[in-house]
Amino acid sequence: MLGCSRSGLLERRVGERVERCQTGAPCVVRMKDLTGFQWDKMYVFSYGAELSDIETALGTSFPNFVQFTRRLVFLKDGKIVYREDEPTDIEHAVDGEVSFAGMDAQPSYLMFTPETAVFSAKRQEHSHGVLYLLTPLK
Repeated sequence: MLGCSRSGLLERRVGERVERCQTGAPCVVRMKDLTGFQWDKMYVFSYGAELSDIETALGTSFPNFVQFTRRLVFLKDGKIVYREDEPTDIEHAVDGEVSFAGMDAQPSYLMFTPETAVFSAKRQEHSHGVLYLLTPLK
């Protein structure tokens, strides 16, 4: 697995947003503020999600599936309008990784709307770099 960060655009934007937060003050990330496109559902899939699980959750086909990657998938009217497939390391967080609280439970995905994709964000340092933890507020 890759150990260096090659984060996609949206994951980098989340990291940049969290880095701009004031120390000690609450840090809130609204995904609709970071996206430059229209969407009505956002799915976050764990690196262990199988293709069949992803397609069932999305209700559509998921082309170019690569196993063991973290995914953000945005839909508009049932069609994929944007996605990021991020490298992962099953032993530790990747530098710059955005992690979502609640991914430990099954199913191996979370779904949000533009109204519910609002998160409390925390920057966490680890031995391989920085992790940005997002916890849903709504």
